[in-house]
Amino acid sequence: MKRWKLVISILIGIILIFFISGYKFTSLSAAKDNAILPKDAEMIEQYNTGSSVIFLFKSDEEKLYQTVLSEKSGVLFRSSVSTGIPYSSDELQTVGAISFTSEKDAATLLSVVSNDEKVAYIEAGVEPNIERKEIHKGERISFLFPFSKQIDFLNPTAFDKEGKALYYYGLPKNVNQVHIPEDLKWHKIVD
Repeated sequence: MKRWKLVISILIGIILIFFISGYKFTSLSAAKDNAILPKDAEMIEQYNTGSSVIFLFKSDEEKLYQTVLSEKSGVLFRSSVSTGIPYSSDELQTVGAISFTSEKDAATLLSVVSNDEKVAYIEAGVEPNIERKEIHKGERISFLFPFSKQIDFLNPTAFDKEGKALYYYGLPKNVNQVHIPEDLKWHKIVD
């Protein structure tokens, strides 16, 4: 009887150590436990990449979109990686973006909201994996690629219904200045 009590005590101690270290039974509970995630964050999308899960959250209090990665470790999940993008009034806004490589998995996510009625579709990717997705004003679309690539290296471009490029995602072109993180966004293509 004493031996069982000892074994059970040791197992409970090990489980407590795992939970204190951030390990959870589900990918969502691991994501919600991410230290960077605002308390009022609401999950708006989930993307499975194989052994990992990417979650897209939004926080109205913080005025922030948060992309959170939950990685599987044995039978448990842990989340230690996230990216945040502040709300914006831009015509095209990236609301989710993350790129990662792990021992078992790799993926790149780009999620975009359009507030421009002229934008008909967006293309993103690298040869031979270029995807085209239709988008309408007020709508959100997402691209999920099975490889890790810096988001602006996916050459995301927004087009009108005639195929004319309207916006590109990246840093401003032909500007000789030091760039700040806020410069990495959708830019209108001027004729």
